[in-house]
Amino acid sequence: MSKRIRKVGVIGAGVMGATIAAHIANVGMDVTLLDIVPPELTEKDENKGLTRESKAFRNKFAKNGLDTALKSKPASFYVPENASSVNIGNMEDDLASLSEADWLIEVVVENIDIKRKVFESIESVIGSGTIITSNTSGILAEELCKGRSDHFRKHFAITHFFNPPRYMKLLEIVPGPETHPEVIEALAETSERVLGKGVVYAKDTPNFVANRIGVFSLLFAIRTMIDMGLSIEAVDKLTGPVIGHPKSASFRTADLVGLDTLVHVASNVYDGAPDDERRDLFKVPDLLNQMLEKKFLGEKTHQGFYKKTKDSEGKRVILSLDYNTLEYGPQEKVKLASFETAKTTSGTAEKIKSLFYAKDVGGEFTFRTLTETLIYSANRIPEIADDIVNVDNAMKWGFAWKLGPFEIWDVLGLEKSVDKMKGAGCEVPSWVKKMLDAGNASFYKSEAGTLFCYDPAASDYKEVLVKPEIILLPSLKDQEKKVAGNTGASLVDIGDGVACLEFHTKMNAMGDDITNMVIQSADIVSNDFEGLVIANHAVNFSVGANLPLVLFTAQEEEWDDLDWMVKKFQDAFMKLKYMEKPVVAAPAGMALGGGCEICLASDRVRCAAETYMGLVEVGVGLIPAGGGTKEMLIRSTEHLFEVQKGGLYPKQIDLMPFIARAFETIALAKVSTSGPEAIKLGYLRPTDKVTINRDYLMEEAKKTVLAMNMEGYTPSSPKDKIRVAGEDTFATIRFGLWSMNASDYVTEHDVTISEKIGYVLCGGNVHPDTYVTEQYLLDLEREAFLSLCGEPKTQARIQHMLSTGKPLRN
Repeated sequence: MSKRIRKVGVIGAGVMGATIAAHIANVGMDVTLLDIVPPELTEKDENKGLTRESKAFRNKFAKNGLDTALKSKPASFYVPENASSVNIGNMEDDLASLSEADWLIEVVVENIDIKRKVFESIESVIGSGTIITSNTSGILAEELCKGRSDHFRKHFAITHFFNPPRYMKLLEIVPGPETHPEVIEALAETSERVLGKGVVYAKDTPNFVANRIGVFSLLFAIRTMIDMGLSIEAVDKLTGPVIGHPKSASFRTADLVGLDTLVHVASNVYDGAPDDERRDLFKVPDLLNQMLEKKFLGEKTHQGFYKKTKDSEGKRVILSLDYNTLEYGPQEKVKLASFETAKTTSGTAEKIKSLFYAKDVGGEFTFRTLTETLIYSANRIPEIADDIVNVDNAMKWGFAWKLGPFEIWDVLGLEKSVDKMKGAGCEVPSWVKKMLDAGNASFYKSEAGTLFCYDPAASDYKEVLVKPEIILLPSLKDQEKKVAGNTGASLVDIGDGVACLEFHTKMNAMGDDITNMVIQSADIVSNDFEGLVIANHAVNFSVGANLPLVLFTAQEEEWDDLDWMVKKFQDAFMKLKYMEKPVVAAPAGMALGGGCEICLASDRVRCAAETYMGLVEVGVGLIPAGGGTKEMLIRSTEHLFEVQKGGLYPKQIDLMPFIARAFETIALAKVSTSGPEAIKLGYLRPTDKVTINRDYLMEEAKKTVLAMNMEGYTPSSPKDKIRVAGEDTFATIRFGLWSMNASDYVTEHDVTISEKIGYVLCGGNVHPDTYVTEQYLLDLEREAFLSLCGEPKTQARIQHMLSTGKPLRN
């Protein structure tokens, strides 16, 4: 990287500016957040004794922004403590502090005059190598840097973060007319490797890439809805998960963004792209203008296309808008045969095909809206981006589509879909027709594990470049690097003597297939490899055990079979824990129940920043029985035993506070909201590390394996002297549970489950300070698990979870 960025200044402490600053603090960078000095003292300020010279008054806007970021849901900070790394100030007193920044990000309101005024102020203090960027969502870079010095223009670009910045992967980078290539290189490297972003290189055109296509798609959906007489609810069903879009679909997304923002973005294109062949579509529909007049702006006014309210009984309900009357009413039940068929079809690709080619109203809507979006996307190359990969990535990373426009077109079958489009009178872009005429039947193709994309400029395919630090398991499988596998998991050679155990069941739920592959992988790696990584590319690492199988076995009262299943599960993880070669788990997304336990069994964990880890078995009336309860006991108390070896403390250290922490974590089914919080909760050790950009997770986990070997890895032996608190501490826990039940804080069934957790954590009915083995604790886990499986209320909880996806209290 030509320039290393360490210090960042953020100007503008509104929602976006404060949450950008929060994420910069998350990754350990030095960040300063500035805003203007408030124009006048309020009555509240005066009551606090503040004056215009008070620091608390002058920094109020920045402080309010930081406080809002701290309270935001979903959380902007990985852990709340990260907020202390954000330095706040104001643009009058603290402007000079920006001279030390390597990167200044302007995040003020979308008003070009205000932005230019900010640039004028900061230009007087910036250092010789400072990079300046704007977070504008659509104003052109060329316009923003007009009137600035040569130095400013050469160091200026647009960096368009998507909201919320911590979670949305997309960052669009737009150079100005004179931006140095080294500036773009430094921004891209820092954004990708440090901030964890997916970078899309956009042209300096209105709304850049994602918003240009996303807003077109939404506006066309609105017009088609009105034309076909469909309801808002029906459109949201047809434009949601069934076609690989988020649950918020079209209109919930519009409410979240804000209708005023949507109109502003649409106007950017209408005013700024006179040559756009679909420019008229960006003229705001009458419906949106009427909603603006009534202040139906979405979440910010608590009513938009949907309205959250309470019914006569005080229960929360969500009403939907009748766009003919502009009145709210109960949501209608959507009954479309094509939607029902697509919903039950397996896989996103097949769902999209099912809807696109369906003959009913749902099929017609999907055909019309998808066709126009695909054609519009193709017509935007090379206007908004140089290739189809940037466009696809923009929509996947910025709008959370599972497939980008050109990937969708491939799924539909290019030749077949184009024939249908032509039959409907649609004008397919000339370069797409030329591509088909040349015998090229898809936008993407894979050869020997290498992915290629069609390049309209060259009228040929070009390789989709993948950085060597990014491991792609499907590509390795295409190169015949798969070592072993079954329907639930595979062992893949990822190079340098390291293998990767990949799960690939639905939600990566752990059943017999995965357990068998854990055992088989341990044997193969012990003999033929230098170490093992446990990772996959799925949205979630693993959501835990195969609950349907557990429920069925319990209902059939096949207790010996269930005992064997759990014992095999425990044995597999113990085999993993005490392998002769290092094991590094690399979770991302949800790592729950058994997914958490396999991480606890690994030597090290290299987790993605967005890892949501927890032992959640109590939600279905069970306790962790794959070694999770045992491991939480060990992790909560192991540091005490290390101290004792030094002879600093006697044997009688009270274990109660440490047992209580583990008990609370398991009994409350605490789930981390980030990788760093998983360390804070005790699921991970301080020696475990976090990778911000998941794309690099497997490679960094592999490097961890190699580093452990370089340091001289020595496998440990099963623990045979674990000191437990015994019956006295267990009695204290039981009394606490009795008190909570008597006060109606917990149900009797909650008490039953929690007593089992406490029993295992305390080592059962033994004297205080008794030493036990790991296997003894595993046996206690298994015994508790089996006894709870026989509880009718536990079976009801499992059934409810399988039916609704939500825990049940009984």
